[in-house]
Amino acid sequence: MPIACYRITAKIVAKTPLHIGSGRRTGIIKHTLPYVPGSFIRGATGASIIKSVCRKDRPLKDHEKCEFFEECEYADLYGEEVGKSSRIFFRYAYPIHLACDGGLYLPAPKTMFVCENPQCEKIYDRIMPPIKCEVCGKSLKPVKGFVCTNCEKITETPISMNRITLTAIDRKHQSAAQILVPKGRAGTLHAIDVVEVGAQFSLETIVDSKASQYLTLIKNTLSESLPDEGIGGSKSRGLGKVALENVTAEEITADVLERRAEEIDTSWFGVKLISPMILAEDKLLDDSALLEAARRAYAWCLHEGKPKLPEIKLAEKSFSYETCSGWSLKEQRRRRIETAISPGSVFQFRSVKHDEILALALAALELYAIGSYKPHGCGQLIIEKPR
Repeated sequence: MPIACYRITAKIVAKTPLHIGSGRRTGIIKHTLPYVPGSFIRGATGASIIKSVCRKDRPLKDHEKCEFFEECEYADLYGEEVGKSSRIFFRYAYPIHLACDGGLYLPAPKTMFVCENPQCEKIYDRIMPPIKCEVCGKSLKPVKGFVCTNCEKITETPISMNRITLTAIDRKHQSAAQILVPKGRAGTLHAIDVVEVGAQFSLETIVDSKASQYLTLIKNTLSESLPDEGIGGSKSRGLGKVALENVTAEEITADVLERRAEEIDTSWFGVKLISPMILAEDKLLDDSALLEAARRAYAWCLHEGKPKLPEIKLAEKSFSYETCSGWSLKEQRRRRIETAISPGSVFQFRSVKHDEILALALAALELYAIGSYKPHGCGQLIIEKPR
């Protein structure tokens, strides 16, 4: 069977506290995310690959000006050439539920509500929940946080966190540093939230079928170089050390996609986002956007032209917006802030009848993702039964 793509999986284990900064802060406290965005893994892996393959003493920021650019494994894999897309896609690494065999904490769907009565706490998971709890008559509130894919446990904090208090040092005076403020001087005491040692995350990376020659490089980088590079912020202070266990690569063939497609009924189906989705002009995931993304995914996975797909109609939706950004490894600066549809958003579509080609395209879309910044983990989704 033809190979659609390769999937590399591993388990990330925190060996020192991790600070996965999101830009959120409360006063002097910098908060951390309870998961690892794909952009963090992509950046750390890219930096490790550059160190291992670069032929220059010091890598250039503008790789296209390098005399070895045409033979550079990093440039070819990451799509550094203008007009060339990335061959590797890093997904969001969500925390593993250690108390549940095989469970993974994913963002709670926007369709999930809970009774605010602490003696009741009945859960509703519907596009259109009742106005009041059907058991006790109390109001409902949206579920915030994460849900285990196995035991369905709901929690706002899927992993243990801690807080570290720090201050800058004035080396000249051998004391705590101070900064000038309008009314005099102020100290530099601050705190950062960190993920505790021992936390585990599920890593998944999708590699283009035409990049099979890089599989060994990627696996070696993940298992050997990435632990030294570290993940997240404050690495110079001892944070961010990780170990990657059970690094494996598998072929995803057309046969695998066909088996997944058999589980999808395209006459009525749902799309649940599990990472931020960025679409052009901040548009919603409507029928035309989904069909075009499915056509691209089909062509990418099955190495054929874009298929003709039947019409579908967006029937129901439950979503929210957020902003996201990241760090450009090439330009060495923060990327512009983008408006994204939040993880957990749910869209439900209807069609006149079931279509096997559409089901196959949707199965491919689960691998390929949708929207901008797919190599950074954006646009991950799951095709599911209607709610």
